[in-house]
Amino acid sequence: MFDLARQRGFAGEDARAIAAQLRVAVVRGAQIGIDGAAKKAVRSLIRSPHSASLTIEVDTAKVKAQLKRYGMEVDDRWFPSARIDDATRRKALDALANDGVTGVLSHAAGILETMGASIDRVQGPVRRVQIDSFVCWPLLVEIAVIATEAAAVCEASTLEPGLEVACATMQAMVSVLYAIYYAYCH
Repeated sequence: MFDLARQRGFAGEDARAIAAQLRVAVVRGAQIGIDGAAKKAVRSLIRSPHSASLTIEVDTAKVKAQLKRYGMEVDDRWFPSARIDDATRRKALDALANDGVTGVLSHAAGILETMGASIDRVQGPVRRVQIDSFVCWPLLVEIAVIATEAAAVCEASTLEPGLEVACATMQAMVSVLYAIYYAYCH
């Protein structure tokens, strides 16, 4: 999909197809009870006495190696962009602790549905200036929040090894969102 997207850009149908895959992951996550383990491990991180969860940063080399095992080549441009303030980071982590991995995946599916509709509204070849005003800034904020949640799940996978696949899924999702962002906004 990424090679095709590089050649022709992302279409609304691409965003909706990825959203559908995320919704399947939500169902599967619910079937295997991923949220219980994720919530417990993330809450342990949040309750740490040094608030280490507020400073979890993306380990670029680890993310690239992990996603490569799943067949994804990650664009280096997305790594430095996932910076948000502490209050927003805390809200993201609280949402993750309350809603679990499936909540994050459901939210991302909604973002992709919105992106698909936004891309569809633009007739002909998409130019960055056409889509920037109503999509780009909110999308960048959403990506930063989801990247924070992904970093927390990846950190939590050291406490709950069963979260490694959720970690990779969330990192891949961030990569997809950044690919769309860079295709239309940057």
